[in-house]
Amino acid sequence: MHLPEPRLRDLPGGFAVRAARRAGLFVTSIPGRAPRPIVNPAFHLSPGELRAELVRLADAPVPLSRPVIVLSGWRSPAMVSRALVDRLCMLTSRRTHDFLPFWYPFKGNIEAVAHRVRAALQARFSGPAPAEVDIVAHSMGGLVARVIAADESASFRVARLFTLGTPHRGAKLARGITIDAAGRAMRPGSDFLAELDHRLAHARFELVPYAHLFDRWVGARNSAPPGQTPIWTGGTRFFSHFSITEDRLVLCDIALRLRAETPLARPEQPEPPRD
Repeated sequence: MHLPEPRLRDLPGGFAVRAARRAGLFVTSIPGRAPRPIVNPAFHLSPGELRAELVRLADAPVPLSRPVIVLSGWRSPAMVSRALVDRLCMLTSRRTHDFLPFWYPFKGNIEAVAHRVRAALQARFSGPAPAEVDIVAHSMGGLVARVIAADESASFRVARLFTLGTPHRGAKLARGITIDAAGRAMRPGSDFLAELDHRLAHARFELVPYAHLFDRWVGARNSAPPGQTPIWTGGTRFFSHFSITEDRLVLCDIALRLRAETPLARPEQPEPPRD
């Protein structure tokens, strides 16, 4: 099911900026127009029910209790994280300044990206007490977030981390293609991932992982850390790894959690029937 995107006048910035963001919304919505007809019984609404819930959220904005950091995936362009911000903004507070997106298309090292994002957040949240933030991250961005969240000396603290198609157990693609340090870190069984899992055992933030089936880059079963099951949907017929950022069911569930309302996904999730 495809729903109308935010109107041009609802987007921030001057006309040229709004037009560019509108173009990004359109481009990132294309794969979602060809969904796979596979239903997760623990995470499902009929098209009519989902449409009604999305309309309800869009028509009743609420203030958010924390700023939301949005992290892009591996070498992803700005339009992807900006489009994700625009969609979540329309379903929550309708205030773009509640969201802070990051993208890093020319950086190929996860630790270096985490250092850059951490420094920006340290400058943004420099009060006497640590500020709490929520993070929504696509793909590699979820690993960046886990590195950042492990730093207990920061001027901010990650309360919740929502990951979309993040290679918590490694990326399928990285088994054969590793053109940079980030790719090598995302190989299944890497020392980097093992260290993140060791830190996760002592983490204080809540991690909510989402996955798409037919994700040929990461794999649905890799999209949650060991011991966790991702919240999954059927995915799309092409570019399933990327279309998760505009999956209306996933966005609705995240928006409900950001709004402190009851989420759609049941706590006990079945294992993805395939990658």
